[in-house]
Amino acid sequence: MLTELQIRKWKRLFHVYDANENGVVEKADFEEIFQNIVASRNLIPGTPKYDRLYAEFMSDWELLRKDADKNNNGKIELTEWLKHGDRRINSPEMCKINIDMANDIFELLDINGDGVISLEEYKTIFWIWRLPEELATKNFPLLDINCDGRISKEEFKILVEQFYQSDDPDAPGNLFFGPY
Repeated sequence: MLTELQIRKWKRLFHVYDANENGVVEKADFEEIFQNIVASRNLIPGTPKYDRLYAEFMSDWELLRKDADKNNNGKIELTEWLKHGDRRINSPEMCKINIDMANDIFELLDINGDGVISLEEYKTIFWIWRLPEELATKNFPLLDINCDGRISKEEFKILVEQFYQSDDPDAPGNLFFGPY
């Protein structure tokens, strides 16, 4: 069972993924977010990198849909999302999916490929998910665990784990997508 804090974070994540703000998460939302990623990375449709990324993104949608869309209407309502969140947090195999997805997301965010996420790269994720850039600027120093001005892959994994699983209101990973 999700705690009150986890429910608030999962609700925040729901609204982040509801790209068209129609109150459900559906394939169209993933398509819209993907197009923002394409624009941020200057990817050209039909290239191997574009096609691979699209396939990965749609695979993520299918994994989510299969687990969360219990009424099979192609739309994930908030109640379905929260039940999915509970399974994702409390199932060892689902936790592994979180880590695998964190690795994929890290690679997406590390736009210049230098192995770390800078503030400018972190701002890009806010743009992709239509979040205010000023929140990225405000939150980045809190997410930079070792205060070196960048987020390493190791820090990123810790932050993702905190976002999904922590019940500590002071865990920096809670702020990854802004206030909840």
